[in-house]
Formats: sequence, C-alpha cells, structure tokens
Amino acid sequence: MTTTASSSADRIAAATANQFRLSGKPLCIALGLFLFFLPAPLRSETSGPKLPVTHYDLRFRILLSEQTLDGEARVTLTNSDDHMITEIPFLLYRLLDVVAIADENGRPLEFRQAVAKLTDEPSMQVNAVTVHLRSPLNAGAQTTFTVKFGGFVYGYPEVMPYVHDHVGEDYTLLRPDALVYPIVSAPSFAGLIDAWGESFSYELEVDVPSGYVVASGGTPAEPHPDKGRLAFRFRSRVNTTRIDVAVAKFTVVRNERANLGVYTLPEDEKAAGRMLKAMEQVIAFYTEEFGSPPGGEAYTAIEIPEGYGSQAAKFYFLQEAPAFRDPTKLHEMYHEIGHSWNAKAKPEAERTRWFDEAFASYFEALAQRRLEGDKAFVDRMDAYRERFRKQVQENPRIAETAIRDYGKYELGDCSYTKGAWSLFVLNTVVGDAAFSRIIREFLSQYASEPADFGAFRAVAERVSKRDLSRYFKEWIDDDQSSKLLLGEQSAEEISSRYR
Repeated sequence: MTTTASSSADRIAAATANQFRLSGKPLCIALGLFLFFLPAPLRSETSGPKLPVTHYDLRFRILLSEQTLDGEARVTLTNSDDHMITEIPFLLYRLLDVVAIADENGRPLEFRQAVAKLTDEPSMQVNAVTVHLRSPLNAGAQTTFTVKFGGFVYGYPEVMPYVHDHVGEDYTLLRPDALVYPIVSAPSFAGLIDAWGESFSYELEVDVPSGYVVASGGTPAEPHPDKGRLAFRFRSRVNTTRIDVAVAKFTVVRNERANLGVYTLPEDEKAAGRMLKAMEQVIAFYTEEFGSPPGGEAYTAIEIPEGYGSQAAKFYFLQEAPAFRDPTKLHEMYHEIGHSWNAKAKPEAERTRWFDEAFASYFEALAQRRLEGDKAFVDRMDAYRERFRKQVQENPRIAETAIRDYGKYELGDCSYTKGAWSLFVLNTVVGDAAFSRIIREFLSQYASEPADFGAFRAVAERVSKRDLSRYFKEWIDDDQSSKLLLGEQSAEEISSRYR
C-alpha cells in the first residue's frame, strides 16, 4: 500500500469507526490503523448542503451468479439549509449506475452522473450523481425521489481494508460503507461523514434465489416465495444510521423468549448456540445494571467472514466469524451490545468517542467480570492500559491531550483505552451502586437529548453526592490522567486522590 493510500485508510477507517462502532477490538486496531480524522474545518467547507434523509424505501434484487444487483431506493429528505435548493447530490458505489430518477409523482427527473474522486480524499472513487428538481425546494421543506440503479460491488479494500462488500454465491455483504444505496452528500469525505451520522427509518426488501437467507438488523417479516426466488422484508425497529444486508446460506438460531436471533454460517451452528446464550446473559446484566435501552425489544447477531470488520448499530451487530468460533472472543460481542446503552452526545463531544467507545469498552470489562470472573476484568483493564502506553509510544502527543480535546485533535482511538480507564476510576471513587445509578440516570436523561461532559458531571455529582471537580479536571479537562495511567499506581491508588 502506498503512503497516500495508507493515510487515506487511516482516516477513512477512523471516520467509519466514528459512525458505525467498529468492533469490540476496534477495527482500526485490528488492522493496525490509528485514528487520525479529517481536520474540522474541512468538514464545513466541503460537506455540501444539509439534506438529511428521514426515510428510505429500499429494494434490492440480488443476482448471485452474475455477481450484480438491481436496486430501487425511494428517498425522503428535508432541506435543512437556510436557503432554497434546486439540485440534490448523492453518492453511489463507483460501479453502480443510475438508470432513472423520478419525483414523488413518478415524473422523470433530469440527472447527471460521473465517476469522481472525493474532493478531499482522492484515493476514493464514487459515482457522483446530481438530481435536478422540477421546482426549488424551500428551506425546511421535504421532498421524495426514487432512484433505480444497478451494477457491481467490489468494496473499497484499497482504501478501507475491511470493506470487502460484494455480491457472490459464497457470501454477499452490502453496507453503507460501500455506498450500496444512495447517500445524500456532495462528493467529499467530509460530506459522507455528515451523511453517515444522520438517523432515518426504513423499509427494506431483498430478493434472492431460493436456498439463500437474507440477514438484516430490522424487524423481519416472513419471506415471500416467487418463481424460485424469495423476497425478504425488514422494517427499522428504531431510527438508525445504516442499513446492512447479508446474504448466505445462513442457519437462523432464535431464542423466542428473549427475542434474540443469530444468523450463522452452517459450519458454526453449534457455536451460534453459545453466542445466543451469551447474548441473553450480557443483555440481562446490562439491563440489571443500567436499565432497559430505549426500543430494545429484540437483538440480532449476524455472522460475517473474518476480515470484514465487526460493526454494531442499534439492536443488532455484524460479528466476524472468529468471535463465533472462539469462546475467548465473546467479549467482543459484549462490547457491541454495550453500545445499545450509549447516550446521545453533542457533535463536539461525540467526536471524542468518549460517550460511545469509552462506555462500551468499560461495559465490556464489567460484563466480563460478571460472566467470566474477576481475573477476566483485571486482564481486560490491564490490556487497555498497555494499549494506551503503546499509543503514546507511537504518538507522544496523546500523553499531552485531554480527553475533552480528543475530537479536536482526532485522537478518539484513545477513548477505547484511557476513556475506559476514566470510567473505571470514577467507578472506584463512587462505588459500584452509585456508579450504576449514575449511568442509569444519565442514559435515561440523555437517550435523545444531546449531552456533553458538563451534563455527565452534573449527573455524577448529583447521584454520588460528591464533589468530583478534581476527578473531572484531571481525567477529562487536562492531561494529568495520562501521567497517572502511564505510571504504576493501581485504580484504587489513583482513585484515592479524589476521595
């Protein structure tokens, strides 16, 4: 890989991790990548108009032997800019061609399409499409258009090493990472980051040959047979940021009582039973400690091949095969499910990764303590500490950067490590009972209302009835915590500073 491609892969893997929760052992770590996002000013200069999608009605016809797909997407969006627009830009995978576009009344719309490099990430090529509206769309107004498209998908392994998305008889995987459905954005990486972060509802239908099973994260309906093919339908359980589709000769293992499901490859069916049991246990633990997640009436696990990048969205996750086969890797699943107990963060706080990855990483360790014993917990926290030391060796700037500034300097990878330790220390200071109440109340209050560090501190001090000013100063607001974590003191010794 060239130097340019390596830099691109670092930045793109980082950004997709930021939006899509890449694995309990973060994908960027598994690939030897470290998080260096695009500078903040680049986002605002190249992201294009603000046109968040609110709903997709998406249909795929998968032609496995031809390794192609035909798609139709009915897209509903809002003009969130402060001025009217006459054109809508969207992106597709570079080998997916638009056949036709129509307005909400079925009338054809003019459009242009061309394979282009992203303006701020020239290593990534896309099909950049622009739709010409019949009449201007006023600020705050909503519109719907339908796109028919089709072609080949071969992923972006030269840019994002985990994106092996493709159509094939062995395994088919279609994700927004590979732009397999229209992503409303200007042809820029900054625009993609913004678009990937928007929440929407969806209806999904996937038509495949008989003998194959479609897995997705939504609520499934019974498949509909038609002339040697099956149409699988799904509906979003809650608003989400992504639509994922996997096609294989899956075996589906369910726990109807707990409303859990696992789509597993046939050779791993026995391992799926172990995964299903562990899912039930860890969900029960998180619910006991932190309350029920909003909308969490079901949970789905989907097995994907090794190297394809484990990812999580709300109430489902894509898990690489080794975690199915190796019981010592079940903690990666604890991490993915832990993301369902994440609060909503304000944009500047979200980019630190603390409100998602620090929480999921520490919850992963707590789940190991409950389900695997104290030694597993200690080993996990020691592993986080050792990784942080290695991060500092590779980038000394990390030791001088406060958690609050991780987003500013794009060091969010450290929220998996020092971020998890910040919660460990807080837990040790306030005790287990108070810590659980803090998390429970924080998640309840900020499930939909965006939070920042001040909001979390207010809840922590109110619930624990403690002055935590020194803790927040040293662990969130400045770099003293790095010195403590790079030292040899235990969590108990460190926490004594704040009692």
